[in-house]
Amino acid sequence: MSLADSLPRVLIVDDDPLLCEFMATVAEDAGFEVRALTDPTTIAQELDMVPDILVLDLSMPQMDGIEILRLLANRHSQIGVIIVSGYDAVVLGAASQLAQGQKLNLLGTLSKPIRAHDLTSMLARYEIIGPTGAAIVAGVSSEELRQAFDRNEFVVYYQPQVSLADGLWTGVEALVRWQHPVRGLLSPDRFLPLLEHEGMSSELTNRVVEIVLDTCGKAGSLFGFEGSLAINLPPAGMTDLSLPDRVVTRCRELSCNVSRLQFEVTESSVPPDPQMALDILTRMRLKGLRLAIDDFGTGHSSLEQLQLLPFNELKIDMGFVRSARINLKARAIVQRSIQLGRDLGLTVLAEGVESEWHWHWLRDSGCELAQGEMISRAIPAERLADWHRDWRMPDPSAARG
Repeated sequence: MSLADSLPRVLIVDDDPLLCEFMATVAEDAGFEVRALTDPTTIAQELDMVPDILVLDLSMPQMDGIEILRLLANRHSQIGVIIVSGYDAVVLGAASQLAQGQKLNLLGTLSKPIRAHDLTSMLARYEIIGPTGAAIVAGVSSEELRQAFDRNEFVVYYQPQVSLADGLWTGVEALVRWQHPVRGLLSPDRFLPLLEHEGMSSELTNRVVEIVLDTCGKAGSLFGFEGSLAINLPPAGMTDLSLPDRVVTRCRELSCNVSRLQFEVTESSVPPDPQMALDILTRMRLKGLRLAIDDFGTGHSSLEQLQLLPFNELKIDMGFVRSARINLKARAIVQRSIQLGRDLGLTVLAEGVESEWHWHWLRDSGCELAQGEMISRAIPAERLADWHRDWRMPDPSAARG
C-alpha cells in the first residue's frame, strides 16, 4: 500500500448488509478505503483489485469463508485477513489454525457481535509497519507519538460509573485521548497499536497514572468526589514487576488513597505465560489496589482468567449489554455473567448502558453498577462537577417497555 498515493483498501465480505454497512463505516472512520461485498461468489474479481485487508465472514449461504481461505491460499495471497463469525470459539479457533497452516497473513479473529473498538484495533495491525519501514497507524507517525509525550498532548477523559440501586456516583473510568495539534482529539484506537509496537505503552500508563492521581488529590476538594478511579492496564503492564511499588509510592506522594485506584485488565492483556501477570496483580491486591476483569465474555478463556487472577470487579462487555434488548442470546449471557460475578463475590458493572430499558433491566437482574452514554460520555475532569449536578437516575416507577 502507498500512503502517498492512496488510502489502504479494505474488502468486507459478509452476507448481512447491515453488518457490512456497520463495518464499512468503522473502517472508513479509521482511514481506510472500503468496498463491501454481500455476494461472495464474485470475490475472485474483487481480489484481482488486490485489497490490503479482507474482512471475511465464515458462514455465508452461497460460498463459505473456508472456501475463500482456500482460494487465497491457492493464489499465495498475502492480503491481511480478519475472520469474523457468530460461531463459537471452537469454530473460530479451527478457522484460525487453517489460515495459519495455509500460510495466510492472518491478522486475527473477531466474534459477533462486532465492536467498533475491536475492529479498528484489528485493522490497525496491518498498518503497524509502513512501506518505508516507518511505523504508522492511520497516518500517525511514530515521531509524532514521541513528540506527544514531550508536549504533554495526552489527556485523560473520565466516564462516570453509578449505582443502579440509587443512582449514586461511585467511580470513573479514565480514558486516554491524544489532543493532536492538527488532527484534533484522537481516540486510543488511533494510536495505541503503534504505541505498543514502539514500546511506549508503559510510558503512557505512567503518564495516565500521574494525571489520574493528580485528579484524585483535587477531586475531593473541588467537587466532593471520593469514588474509585479505574485505569486500563496494557499488555506491557503485565510484565512490569516494579509497577505495584511505583503506583503505591505515587499514591502516597499525591495523597490519594490506594484503595480508590483500580486497574482494568482485559484477557488480551495477559501474556501466554500468566505467571508474571499473577505476580504483579497479586502484589497489587496485597498493596490495597483494586482489579477488574474488563470486557468479560469476549475472550476465549475469560473463565480461566477469572479463576486464576485476583479480581475485585467483573465488567460485562458493552457489546452484550447493548444487544440485550433485541438479542435473547446476548440477554442470557449478561444475566449469567451477573449471577457468576455475584456467586464469586465480585462487584458487577455493566458497560454500554444506553437507555432506560437497559437501566431497569440490569437493576432487576441484580447488576450493581452501570456505565454508558445514557449516564454520560467520557468528559474532561473539569466537567464532572457540572455532570454530577445535573445527573438524575431514571424514575424507578417508569414503564420498562
